[in-house]
Amino acid sequence: MVKSYFKIAFRSLTRNKTYSIINILGLVIGISFSCMLYVYVSNELSYDSFHTKSNRIYRAITIDKRIPDNPRSYGVAVPPLGRELVDNYPEVEDMVRLHRFTGQVVFEMDGQNFQERNWYTADPNFFDVFDFEFVSGDKATALKEPYSLVITQSMARKYFGDDDPIGQIIEKCSFGSVKVTGVIKDHPDNSHLQFDMLFSNVRPDEGWTKYLNSWESFGAYTYIVLSKNSSIQALKAKMPALQKKHPTSFGDDIALDFQHMEDIYLRSGAIEEGTESSHGQLTYIYIFSTMGIFLLLIACINYINLATSKALTRSREVGVRKVAGAYKNQLIVQFLTESFVVTLISMIIAIGVMDMVFPYFNQITGKKFDVNLETLKDYFPPLLCIAIVVAFISGSYPAFYLARLKPVASLKGHDSGERGAVSFRKALVVFQFALTIVMIVSTIVIGRQLNFIQNKDIGFDKDQLLVIDINSGDVRQQFQAMKNEYSNIPGVQRVAVSSRVPGEWKDIQELYVKSASSTDGVTDSVKAFFMGFDEDMMETYKLQLAEGRYFAANNQADSSTILLNQSAVKSLGLVNPIGSVIKMNTGRGVMNATVIGVIKNFNFQSLHQKIAPIIIGTWNNPFQAIDYFTLKVSGDTEKVIKSITKVHEKFDKRTPIEYHFLDQQLASFYVAERRVGMIFRMGGALSIFVACLGLFGLATYNIERRTKELGIRKVLGASEMNLFLMLSSSFTKQVGIAYLIACPAAYYIMNQWLKIFEYKISLHAGIFLFSGATALLIALATVSYRSLKAAYASPVNSLRQE
Repeated sequence: MVKSYFKIAFRSLTRNKTYSIINILGLVIGISFSCMLYVYVSNELSYDSFHTKSNRIYRAITIDKRIPDNPRSYGVAVPPLGRELVDNYPEVEDMVRLHRFTGQVVFEMDGQNFQERNWYTADPNFFDVFDFEFVSGDKATALKEPYSLVITQSMARKYFGDDDPIGQIIEKCSFGSVKVTGVIKDHPDNSHLQFDMLFSNVRPDEGWTKYLNSWESFGAYTYIVLSKNSSIQALKAKMPALQKKHPTSFGDDIALDFQHMEDIYLRSGAIEEGTESSHGQLTYIYIFSTMGIFLLLIACINYINLATSKALTRSREVGVRKVAGAYKNQLIVQFLTESFVVTLISMIIAIGVMDMVFPYFNQITGKKFDVNLETLKDYFPPLLCIAIVVAFISGSYPAFYLARLKPVASLKGHDSGERGAVSFRKALVVFQFALTIVMIVSTIVIGRQLNFIQNKDIGFDKDQLLVIDINSGDVRQQFQAMKNEYSNIPGVQRVAVSSRVPGEWKDIQELYVKSASSTDGVTDSVKAFFMGFDEDMMETYKLQLAEGRYFAANNQADSSTILLNQSAVKSLGLVNPIGSVIKMNTGRGVMNATVIGVIKNFNFQSLHQKIAPIIIGTWNNPFQAIDYFTLKVSGDTEKVIKSITKVHEKFDKRTPIEYHFLDQQLASFYVAERRVGMIFRMGGALSIFVACLGLFGLATYNIERRTKELGIRKVLGASEMNLFLMLSSSFTKQVGIAYLIACPAAYYIMNQWLKIFEYKISLHAGIFLFSGATALLIALATVSYRSLKAAYASPVNSLRQE
């Protein structure tokens, strides 16, 4: 019996090739793309879950509430916190701390200097808490001795080739001589902890012990492991008492909290200074999941519409089989089998499509997905689940609809339920095109927002600015001589020096500031960012003065002067800012500075944030040392880079040159949005294509059923244009209804997405009108071929058709 079901299903597919190709092609696209999105979403949701203790690991969060309207959270804690929790709180079983003291580690191998930025120091029990797989070495002792080093496989290959790195001594490291004691596998992509080098204690014992016991130094990335059957809420309830025990660390304005490790990647957008190198966004998880479901639904609707539109040709088959003794349940199983066969064939083809498309998908998402014999076992379960669900959704209505046909009416070619089926098909087409219009609107909005970001006036010139890191104290002492040599390079127009640069990707120094004339008794009223500029930064970046003046060259008196941006002036409540004295407090002391100028607001951070208050001091300020050269370049940049490299090597014989173009760094702020835009464009195009496939098939079968009617109308004098408009009007009405349904949904979705930006486009009516017109034109273009062909057909041939 089962064999006959499959035999009949394959016969039906081969007899109706056009119908089969349209259905299979639509389902292949829907299944393959939705499965790729499923794999992507699963990867995003699985961050850090591979650790055995992941469900019990939390990281300590420090919350700064000194500005009540703007509390800020940090992923660092005081160094003794972890040990205090383990020793005195039964809810905490273990803890581990990470530290990073400088931006880069510099070392020498075979007479050549190298530097790495992706590094930490860790407590000896790091590998008891986290499950990073060892390739060689003993995880129990790898970090036990001071000046030990664990590296990844990639680092081992990079620096040691095929040699065994265990026991190798790296001389002239930033921390002295260190010994390689372990090699671990490269980290999984779904780990928020990404490092290439992990050191044990690399500081002198006396200084290190003092730091680890200091309740006044915030710098330890602290992770705790809850005891089994313990509650994080119970631990949190005890933290106020701990905070009171250490008032110098916490007080009333600093609080403790804990974040589950599996939440770090997706729920840390508002947490600063954490160990994570990148963040995901739950919004995009929802968007991609919805997109995959949309595409599958559109493909399923195609199947349902085409299957029910063929009811008249299948009704005679149903009648004959019922007269021959077939039961209703047998017919339902038969038609569901046909749906399953179509879906199974589509699933097999989809695997091949995924194999071809994954390299391009990886370029967009930044992931490393692949289809091979090893990974197929991971993809097969979701693929099979998707196939079964799609088969059931696609086949259920046609199966029950065809199985209920009356034998006598079926044999005569009549169907009393045809009117209801037509209404249902129209409703599905409306729903299908509503989804498509939502995709079109979303694609347009995302594209325009990204274009807006790229072209918005951010208040300074970002083009052709080459930023060079200063990684050596020797360079800082000789920066003026180095700056002069950079200036003499052909193609270098200007050179400036600063502690940070607009578009900074590192942490920017922050100060608590207030006007010295304020009498409100508040010590730290405003938190402002701080950068130190030399006299050439203004012209190099084309920053604009609103009032006052900028720093003068070689003017020692300017060392105690500052400039404010307009946001800082507003936050401090300064009516006449020029000449005002500002108190600046970093926690290490207070400095009074005189305001000599106000700079027009500029976006020194990404457009996700409002322009915050910022103070510009001189390069020799007491808060932050110079850290960058900025060169305005032109002409052959490759030649310029070669020349600046020579200058760098002349002055800095220890660290290799690090540089980047500022516009590329600014673009990196919006990598996630660009990825979303590209995936949306891909999903939108595929949704439109699949919807058009179904519309084409539906138009084909509708026209075939009305062939005689068209011939009679033409004999009675109907023109080709009359017939074309008649055949197209039904689909036009359905697209119009879909447009009315889709607009509110698309507006809501895109309005929510735009909320992640402080600076954004408006959702004006033109976007929705254009999207509706596009959907209408696509629908008309899809049905026009079949409609025009039918309209121009000879009525003689039409009337001869049986």
